[in-house]
Amino acid sequence: MARSTKAGATSGQGEIRRLWPAERTLFIDHLLRLDVLTRRERFGTAVNDDFLVNYAETTFGVGGLVYAYIEDGKVRGAAELRGLEDIITQTGEAAFSVEKAWRRQGIGEALFTRLITASRNRGIRTLYMTCLPENGAMRRLARKFEAELIGGYNDVEGTIATGGPTPFTVLDEAFDNAKGFATLALSLQRRFWRPAFFARSSSRP
Repeated sequence: MARSTKAGATSGQGEIRRLWPAERTLFIDHLLRLDVLTRRERFGTAVNDDFLVNYAETTFGVGGLVYAYIEDGKVRGAAELRGLEDIITQTGEAAFSVEKAWRRQGIGEALFTRLITASRNRGIRTLYMTCLPENGAMRRLARKFEAELIGGYNDVEGTIATGGPTPFTVLDEAFDNAKGFATLALSLQRRFWRPAFFARSSSRP
């Protein structure tokens, strides 16, 4: 996904893939970079850094997964799917956050597409989302995916019928996961693996 240069952002090529528990710090750093307004739009109220760190610690588990837009090694946008611990109800909750300088680049739409595919493959037939009434960007995004929106004084609730899994959606997610896991494995290898000759040379006086 290519972008034009904007103030506060770098130009380049990014990728959207699943974020794994070992990459939690990337997600935390992303949340901490969100400005005050974006934090309020994402969580419906003002939140501090401690809240964001604690929130991120609970995100990667049985009950949820995260897809991220990653550019130059940093998460600039994220989409969360929560509610996987209660598959019986066939419902899930979607949430999104994109850093200010990376908005209006189609990142939110691409993340939403991945989230819907993941929902279908897990038997989630109904996806819920909530946003503030003044969050026009999120409401427009929801309408692109034919969400039924119900407006309220404090928030707007959206409901999306995802449909069931197909061989194509299963293969699509499997391919994406394989690519993402390979990227993670390479990153961990670079972080912890030291060539034997380097280890020997570094031990010399």
